Amino acid sequence: MSPFFALLLVPMPAMGAFLLLGLGPAEFNRRAIQTIALAGATLPAVVMLPLGAYCLMGTCDGIQPIFDLEVGPAVVALALKLDPLSALVGVTVTIIGACVIGYSIDYMAKSEIADLRRYFALMNLFLASMLCMVLAGDSIIFFLGWELMGLCSFFLIAYHVTSARAIAAGRKAFVITRVADAFLLAALLLLFLEAGSVRLDDLIPAGIATDDVRRGLIAALLLAGAMGKSAQLPFHTWLPSAMAGPTPVSALLHSATMVAAGAYLLARLAPLMETVPLVMAVTATVGAATALFGATAAVFQLDVKRLLAYSSISQIGFMLLAIGLGQPEVAIAHFVVHAIFKSLLFLSAGDITQIARGTTDIAAMRGALRARPVAYLAFVAGAASLAGIPFVTGGWFSKEAILASAWLAGPFGIVLWGVALSAAVLTGAYAFRPVLVGLIPVKGARMTFGGVFTNLPILLLAAGTFAIAPLVTPMVEFLDATVPHPPLAVELVGAVAPFVGLALAFAMTFMPRISRRVAQARRMRSGIRIDGVYQIVFVQPFVALVRWLTGQRGSIADPVGTLPVMGAQWLVGAIVRPLAHDPLDRAWAGFASATVRAWGVARHVQSGRVRDYALAIAVGVALLLLLGWGTTWR
Repeated sequence: MSPFFALLLVPMPAMGAFLLLGLGPAEFNRRAIQTIALAGATLPAVVMLPLGAYCLMGTCDGIQPIFDLEVGPAVVALALKLDPLSALVGVTVTIIGACVIGYSIDYMAKSEIADLRRYFALMNLFLASMLCMVLAGDSIIFFLGWELMGLCSFFLIAYHVTSARAIAAGRKAFVITRVADAFLLAALLLLFLEAGSVRLDDLIPAGIATDDVRRGLIAALLLAGAMGKSAQLPFHTWLPSAMAGPTPVSALLHSATMVAAGAYLLARLAPLMETVPLVMAVTATVGAATALFGATAAVFQLDVKRLLAYSSISQIGFMLLAIGLGQPEVAIAHFVVHAIFKSLLFLSAGDITQIARGTTDIAAMRGALRARPVAYLAFVAGAASLAGIPFVTGGWFSKEAILASAWLAGPFGIVLWGVALSAAVLTGAYAFRPVLVGLIPVKGARMTFGGVFTNLPILLLAAGTFAIAPLVTPMVEFLDATVPHPPLAVELVGAVAPFVGLALAFAMTFMPRISRRVAQARRMRSGIRIDGVYQIVFVQPFVALVRWLTGQRGSIADPVGTLPVMGAQWLVGAIVRPLAHDPLDRAWAGFASATVRAWGVARHVQSGRVRDYALAIAVGVALLLLLGWGTTWR
């Protein structure tokens, strides 16, 4: 049996946990729900890690077919694919998924049974969807995984169903990412028309071989889809709002799954993207601009989860910058590093703020060093990697490789390097603000520790932020590329950037005048009010159009506007109404109604009284005797 057959087993445990918890009719107690959820989250890693090791042995380019279907000249060939890219990202996703869902055991311990079951079912489906997308060897499985993640994100962001804010945040995420999905679907359909196949190995060469106009359109659609899914400018507004969901949801959403899916899409289709220089330049520009914008907005946040949300926007901007510069392997290395430190930051911040009566304000982290030392020190490790402290954290090596790629890309690249360097300085500023706030003592703070399922994932991820540092270069080489190296002076400038950011964080935390300025910067916290622009450009014209079509302008009927409505009503009366009361349908409905009434009458026979049953038996026997006598009468 081919070892690639094991690819089918990677998403199955998570999907099985979803089916048991989400659709299964059996009732489970709290312990059973937690056990099923934990098994569904950890078993994918158990299967994926040996496959990753198999890749390291040098045999890492295989397809596991699922089934083939010929439709005329086209072939629908569903399959899973193992190559260095899917192996590296698959291992990362399974490890992060296991840590986050394991952390949820303690975090969600006080939830009602029904809510707990719904939560873990959706989290496992989320994990299975991402794994299907990462391991997909064809566009159909890829797109189904992509879409299922979007659906799960809606339900998980809106997990608190009694909160209007959570419902609105989930709806916003769903709508904006559906727009991105439309772009991706259009690109995949165009590729299918060119290739006559859904296999990614066929789609990419077919896209490269097509004419310049079609190739440029496909690349632009792919970029638009990635920007929406990864919350890049101007599609970023849904991600800060998504913080309405539980903290573990934010950790999984922002680290290794949905938000990073756009970067993975562009890396997977990089050979096609690189044939369109204009789209590559736009990708790099959007990435650099988003990196700077996200870092700037994060500096002024007063809520730690929103700070980390804008941080995700910024860090994925760095990934798109690398992809636009022709370095997708460097972008994927940063993807892995980011997944580790961002999930660590969310989980440790969630543990600290959970004991502060549920508030997620940065001020709630005061005294965290004494009150929650394990989570605080883990947060420090994550912040150090996010800021890129030189030589000891993975964030330094991956971010420095991105800055080097920009510097070596010519004059245009040097401009992008300056933008990215500014973002790196601001990254150090916002990363260390919560760290410094945690050092401020609070009277009466008592030292407490979380449970095993809280501390174990946090400690594993904290160790990973340092362990991954020497592996950044091997990861890039594993993806068949080399790490760019700029001049020493440029590298030293990048090494100084996080310490400049630390100085800014110190000023914003301990200098009252500056801290007041930060607290008053509401416009910066709102993300330049892109939502308002959407409201003016899209929502208000749509509402005006609907009012005109329905003949309403304020409270006065519009005779011209009623014409479309009158036409629609005429069509309904002429075509729909004669078919609305089909005689056959009415006959079936009457039969069903009569059956229900007859059954209601028959039910009264079941009175539950023994004497009634004895009388019925006697009457029945008498009737049988009468029938027997009648058949013998001549």
